[in-house]
Amino acid sequence: MTANHPDAAVQTLIHDLVHAFQILAMDGQGSGISGHLTARLPGTRTFWTIPYGFGFEEATADALIECDFALKTITGSAACNPTLNIHTEVYDARPDVNCIVHTHSEASLALGIVGSNLEPVTQSGALFYEDIVLFDEFEGIVLAKQEGANIASRLGRNRAILLRNHGSIVAGSTIADATIAATVLEFAARVQLQAMAVGTPKRLPDAEARQTKGFLQRPDVVDLRWQLLKRQARRHNPQFTAERCA
Repeated sequence: MTANHPDAAVQTLIHDLVHAFQILAMDGQGSGISGHLTARLPGTRTFWTIPYGFGFEEATADALIECDFALKTITGSAACNPTLNIHTEVYDARPDVNCIVHTHSEASLALGIVGSNLEPVTQSGALFYEDIVLFDEFEGIVLAKQEGANIASRLGRNRAILLRNHGSIVAGSTIADATIAATVLEFAARVQLQAMAVGTPKRLPDAEARQTKGFLQRPDVVDLRWQLLKRQARRHNPQFTAERCA
């Protein structure tokens, strides 16, 4: 059983990853069976996720599987999602990235559909100041490594990318970092769309945006937000008990 993995680092990853799935489900970002969330230990060429066909809210420690970069399951018995070449190509290109979130959440999707990138127009959205790009093309379902490589190339060193007609990808150094950023991206996109509907959004001044981004990235601030999100997720899903995320 995955929950009884002997490696302490893997146990911590599993604990955090299951919480991340529940947090994003709570945030309305599950995307049915189409959303992806993966995490790896730094420097490894395997990653952990839920089996193909599972929803985010179904994530438990026992359900998680470990896959290699050929999308073969190596821990567990369930199948790996065949569209995860987005993740493997980003991991290959970015040694600093250890968690990737890809969802089709409504606001981020709508913003990309109209060909707009996220702009620094909210305080929380300043997290993405000079750190998000738009992939202004649609290549269909991402099943080939080359399609994943195209997205990874456009992402570059940025934190996130909006995929036109598709959704968003957020990359983080930790599970907490990526998960928090994914929730912030959806909120900021929703507010930007609402502002665009009634007028011209006013951007934050550059210096203030940088200062705000620096504060939001502080480790103590990230940890406080992460702990709150974990508590909220446990309250939100009564079936999600400590035993199921251990």
